[in-house]
Order: sequence, then C-alpha cells, then structure tokens
Amino acid sequence: MTELQGAHPPSGLVSFSTAQIPAIHRIEYWESHNAKALIGLDIRTLENAPLVAEEVNLYFPALRFAGVRGSSQIVERSERIIAEHPTGDVAIFFALSGEAFFYHSTGMILLRPGQAVLYDADRPFVRGFSRGLQELVLTVPHEEYVRLTHGKPLKEPVVFDFATGGGSPGQDPAATSLASLINSALRRPQEDPHRVEQEAFGLVERLLARATDTGRDSAYRRAVQEIEHRFADLALDRAQVAAAAGVSERQLSRLFAAQNKTFADHLQAHRLQAAEALLVSEPRTTVAEIARRCGFASPSHFARVFKARTGVSPLELQRATEA
Repeated sequence: MTELQGAHPPSGLVSFSTAQIPAIHRIEYWESHNAKALIGLDIRTLENAPLVAEEVNLYFPALRFAGVRGSSQIVERSERIIAEHPTGDVAIFFALSGEAFFYHSTGMILLRPGQAVLYDADRPFVRGFSRGLQELVLTVPHEEYVRLTHGKPLKEPVVFDFATGGGSPGQDPAATSLASLINSALRRPQEDPHRVEQEAFGLVERLLARATDTGRDSAYRRAVQEIEHRFADLALDRAQVAAAAGVSERQLSRLFAAQNKTFADHLQAHRLQAAEALLVSEPRTTVAEIARRCGFASPSHFARVFKARTGVSPLELQRATEA
C-alpha cells in the first residue's frame, strides 16, 4: 500500500489511517485525505474521544472503490465544499455496520447495515454516524451514469438492500454482488483491474435498471420515499402516501404487510429514528423543537414513545451525547 500524495493515481491501492496522527490534527488530515482520495467533506466528531478512522482506496480508469471505518462522526458536503472539491461523480455507499442518517435537499433517510444509498456526490448532503461506521463506497463518473441510465437524472437518493451475510427476501442481487466485488477487490487488489471494473460496470447497470422499474417494489419505494420527505408534516396520512405511490390505500397496506409492518408503524419508526439522529447531532436543540421537526404533536407524547422504543428519554440521550 502507498500513502496518498496529491491527486489520486489512475490505478492502484492507497491506504490512510489516523492511528499515528496526533489527536488534535486527525480531523484535518481525515478531511484532507477524503478531499483528495474520494469526496471532499466537512467533518466533526460527536464525542470527546479522538477521531479514529481508516480508509482504503482502489482506483480504476473510471471507477473508484473504498473501504471506510471510523468512530462516530458527522460528515457534510455543503455547497461551499462542492465548489471547492467537485467530484463529477455519483456515489453508492454500502453500510456494513452502524446506523446512519442521510439528510438531503428534500428529506432524510435512515440507513441500517445491509442498505446502500445511491446519490449525486455533487449535491449537498449531511451524513451522521452516531455509533461509528463501516462501509464500502463506489463512485461512478456522471458521464458513465448518464450512459448507463440512458439520460435519466439522479435528483434524489435511491436506497437498495443488499446481503452482508446470508440472503433474505427484498435484497437486491446486483447490490449484493456489487458489495461483494468491492470487498474482494480491496482485499485482493492484484486481480485483473480491467475485469474487475467491467464486472462492476455490469452490476451498476443492473442496479440502476432496478431503480427505474415500475413494479410493486417500486411502488413500495415511492411510499417509503414520500414518508422520508414528509415525515415532519403532522398532517401526513395513509391517503397522501398512497396517492404519492400511485396505489390505493388498501394496496398500500398490502405493500407494508409484505414487509411485515404497517403504515403507521413505519411512519412512527421513521419519525423516532429521525429524532434520535437529531438528538445526537444537535444536542443543544430543545427536545420540544426536535419533536416538532419530526412530526410529533406534543413533546410529552414524543418523550413517551421515544423512551418506550429506546429505553432512555430524549433528554438523557442528549446529555449522554454531550458528556
């Protein structure tokens, strides 16, 4: 492995770790490495402990692979950072461990291990990892994305399920194979790079085709996306989500039942997950304000259902974050 010097090379493996860097300089070096090797970011930690992070980057003529591990942190790609460090890429982030929140221009997504999110790296976003992270990353040049999707724009994030171990219903075979390919290539970078890149392109094309299908899975994703966009709206109800998904209310209930949940359960779970992310990332924001921003009618109701879900009150979580 080599240390990164300047712009990334056209091919080969590069590694980075904060282990030997003084704690006071770790965020600075972590930001610098990502700006050169992957995606430029503003980064801050969520706790008093020094940042711990490592990354392995593998470069091909067009694609880039990365494996990332780190302690709890928030990473932001703002308009300023995009102007300073444009990528010209779309990115797919594969979560291997550690739940994360993903804010974008029209909503928020909660990602769990075994989910991948596709997004334009030159659009603003904020990602938060309250319990640390382990993920794989693939970047694809915009021009290749346009070619593979026949000109379809990527305005919002698209989420896929993939297998981190044994398979289960709902997991996308292309996403699973792509995550496996990236992991294997990072472990064995001496493999034929042309073959690996071409195989990756084929899997990305299959994945993108799935993102634009019109079947039942697509209707479910549209329903989930509507909840992600509008969960803060107190008036959001089943009829509005069904209309956005292009199905009847009865069909909507069946879509959620196929996932072993109800519409109401999913909406409340998303609101609670969003609130947990805000409590961790914004410890100085009042509990009442967070409740309002996450679609709860009253702070007392929010506190009651939050403690029932997590075992701690919202205020206790905030205090633990600040400690």
